[in-house]
Amino acid sequence: MKIIHYRPILVFIFIIALVILYIQVKYTNEKRMVIECGKIFKERKEVLTRQQLDNIVTTRSTVMSGRNSTLNLDISLFNDVNSGFKNQPIVTLFTSFKTDYAMDSEKVLVYNNTLYNWQTLRPHAQLIFFTKDASAGEKVKFIHWNIFPVLHYSESGIPAIKDMYKQARELYNTSWYGYFNGDILLTEDILETLKYVSSVSDNFPNASILIIGRRMNVLNVTSEEVTKMNGIKESARSRGSLYEIDAEDYFITNRLFPWNKIPEFVIGRAGYDNWIVGHARCDLGTIVIDATETLTAVHQTTSKGGNKEGFAHEDKNYNLELIKRLKLPKRFLQGLTTCAEWRTVRTIKTGRIELVKRDDQHKNCKCKK
Repeated sequence: MKIIHYRPILVFIFIIALVILYIQVKYTNEKRMVIECGKIFKERKEVLTRQQLDNIVTTRSTVMSGRNSTLNLDISLFNDVNSGFKNQPIVTLFTSFKTDYAMDSEKVLVYNNTLYNWQTLRPHAQLIFFTKDASAGEKVKFIHWNIFPVLHYSESGIPAIKDMYKQARELYNTSWYGYFNGDILLTEDILETLKYVSSVSDNFPNASILIIGRRMNVLNVTSEEVTKMNGIKESARSRGSLYEIDAEDYFITNRLFPWNKIPEFVIGRAGYDNWIVGHARCDLGTIVIDATETLTAVHQTTSKGGNKEGFAHEDKNYNLELIKRLKLPKRFLQGLTTCAEWRTVRTIKTGRIELVKRDDQHKNCKCKK
């Protein structure tokens, strides 16, 4: 009789024990995965560093000895040595997206367009693809891309943006570091814009700088347009439309930007973009520059969507809930692209880029405590 009387309690204790066991196993697996990813990251970083040093030493010795026809050298490295290393990369670009999209032909085209397009910015840009998929390199052709594991991510496996910046800075010593969504196409004017901002950065000594901008929506970009000279700009000019002021698909920062002060926001989910910009302006004293007029960022819009994809996921409010849980100030309206105090423009007469103070700030841009 006593056993029967205590049976509900025993069942309850058994269920609690199972829950605790599940949590321990899950935590252990997650911890093990992070440790293994960290080990892979360290090993790949060491290999990459050795390769870069070997290439530079080999190229230098070859130029010094005049032997440049018998070795299979990276022509970009040879040109860098010949020109005093003026062609060294100025920006590290990185992105992340799911690679298990074999059944979605639109995604296949979009992401392959991006992978090919960014490669045209070499040797002035280093390219990194962050992923949790160990077989990503077998599924997609990453020519001239370096693949590294995601070390921090949400429960659903979405990468945290601040940690990708941290890894990028450890891997490459460049003046700029930029995350772009995986469906964004670029042209050479990103390099022109960054070189110009670098040339005037002495006006902001020891300041953190954040460059943002609005994207240009272009429907059904073809692979032919991507591989064609000036094809991307032509498609944007002929059928592109500038998207809303509250959508920011990229962040370019200098090394001084304090990403350690940014919460563990994940990419591809609502809320984090405007909050980061508003926080940078109002709380971090960052110089925020709107590069919409000089940096062409083409968003490959498809028939299945592309403008509100972040709102279609089960964890669509992940970043918003994080802001609420951490009791952070609401910085959304202060983070519109039109809130940036500075913007880059092209002069009508010369076509050159200039940095000007914004005189048409949005009415809600004022920072409030």
